[in-house]
Amino acid sequence: MTDAVRDGYDRVAKQYAELFLSDLEEQPFVRKRLAAFADQVAPGGLVADLGCGPGHVSNFVTGLGLTTVGYDLSPATIAEAHQAFPDLDFYVGDLTALDAADHAFAGIIARYSIIHMDPDRLSDAFTEWMRVLAPGAPVYVSFFAALTPEGHGEAFDHAAVTAYGLFPDNVVAEMRAVGFEHFDVAILAPPEGGRPFEQAKVLARRGRQ
Repeated sequence: MTDAVRDGYDRVAKQYAELFLSDLEEQPFVRKRLAAFADQVAPGGLVADLGCGPGHVSNFVTGLGLTTVGYDLSPATIAEAHQAFPDLDFYVGDLTALDAADHAFAGIIARYSIIHMDPDRLSDAFTEWMRVLAPGAPVYVSFFAALTPEGHGEAFDHAAVTAYGLFPDNVVAEMRAVGFEHFDVAILAPPEGGRPFEQAKVLARRGRQ
């Protein structure tokens, strides 16, 4: 699936940059949520934006005073991010196998980057995040929300590559099982003119053990 995700986003990289570089301007709740995340990041710590796309979220939280590094599977997408925000750091990388030391990051942002993973592999990502996060560091995850437990992992068409709706309670349970805690979950109605899915926004912290 990794190759399919990379190739799919390489194909739509320029289109996605055009669509999403100004994505946060009309999303006050998301900006507020990211600000709440930023408030929990230890001063001077490095934040990883996983599945960073064209870099707009990295740029936004940099404006909040954070130091960021963005990772994405798609080289073409990373090229778009470098072009849009040449002063920020972006690298090709896999959110389940990051080229980073243990406890390297003071926070992780993962907006819609887990939706293309086989739901049975979510714990692989969360376990890796536990490895690279400092104890007590915050994580912000968002995804398209399945409405019922039975809908967890149901596939749907996506412009880049197959995606999956995820039931928020299942995602929280997977994160809790590997050591995340202090969950704050918000579910938003589908945006007007957007995909007809509710959207889950999860703030949590890495446990200190």
